[in-house]
Amino acid sequence: MKDKNQLFNIVEPKNGLKTSIFSKIRALEMRKTINKVVLSSFFSLVSITSIVFFVINIINDASKSGLSQYLSLIFTDGKIIATYWQTYILSVVESLPIIPIAIVVASISVFVWSLNNFLKNIKNTKSVFYKIN
Repeated sequence: MKDKNQLFNIVEPKNGLKTSIFSKIRALEMRKTINKVVLSSFFSLVSITSIVFFVINIINDASKSGLSQYLSLIFTDGKIIATYWQTYILSVVESLPIIPIAIVVASISVFVWSLNNFLKNIKNTKSVFYKIN
């Protein structure tokens, strides 16, 4: 029993061990939050770039497919459209560039998600900075 007490008295932690551990934990927290901020801002940048690219692609495809001519029929020949509305709707849907529209919708959702994560991570980064006093 006496040997155990002597063993525990011998093992003493260093004086600055607590501050060293806390500073390393804070540094790891900062690195982790900065990595999250960089990653979410990268996703935001990529998604907004793809949104712009595919919106331009949608505009070009719509002008090539004659979608504007189909849509102009609404204002010029309303009676014909009312009579043959099912055929008209199918013609409009066939002329739509569906895949770029789906990619734009997906890119918008990724942008909103990454922007949300970016703002949360910025808030977390500020809280980590305030802890460093």
